[in-house]
Amino acid sequence: MLRVDTIPWYLKPFFLVFGYSSGLFLYGYCWLVHHTCRITFVGADLPTGAVVYAIWHRDLALYFGVFTSVRQQVWMNHPAWYMKPVHLLLRWTGVEHICLGSSGNSGKQALDNVVGYLKQGYSTTIAIDGPAGPAYVLKPGVLWMSRDVEVPVVPLHFSSSSSIRLGGWDRKILPRLFSGITIHVGERLLVSQDNLQASADEITQHLNK
Repeated sequence: MLRVDTIPWYLKPFFLVFGYSSGLFLYGYCWLVHHTCRITFVGADLPTGAVVYAIWHRDLALYFGVFTSVRQQVWMNHPAWYMKPVHLLLRWTGVEHICLGSSGNSGKQALDNVVGYLKQGYSTTIAIDGPAGPAYVLKPGVLWMSRDVEVPVVPLHFSSSSSIRLGGWDRKILPRLFSGITIHVGERLLVSQDNLQASADEITQHLNK
């Protein structure tokens, strides 16, 4: 697999044009969503300090439309070449560190790197059924992060009053401009070895509201 960090020199000009043009399009769309949609938070208050936010993969566009500016965040993201626009979007929204890896693609090393930043006080956001599904099935990485670093998980459930559903395994949701977006913020959940399954059930239940 061709990765963003292994692009041959003779492909880099085309790669950069693709990455920056597509990245600007994504950022522009998210900026318009943020500034035209009615955004409402319900449930618990957004926490301060280090936290692991858990979302479904389908809600990524909603997430970036709501959170166009973040501070002291680290993300684990797929290293494939076609993810360059997303990596730029992360940078432009304020994510300071991107750890390249996913299930089957240096995922363990990337997870360890994210854990290291969490120990320094960073927060992160994880699409817990990504990057390739199956949809709405929690993968255990989010639980291990919380358990190993003693950082709470906060599930975020998104809903939109008007949206478009894409194809693909996750049926990604694209909110329409001037629609309403509601974010249901779950209670902080600290995962331990003794409550792994109960924590997984509680996170899944909140995201499936």
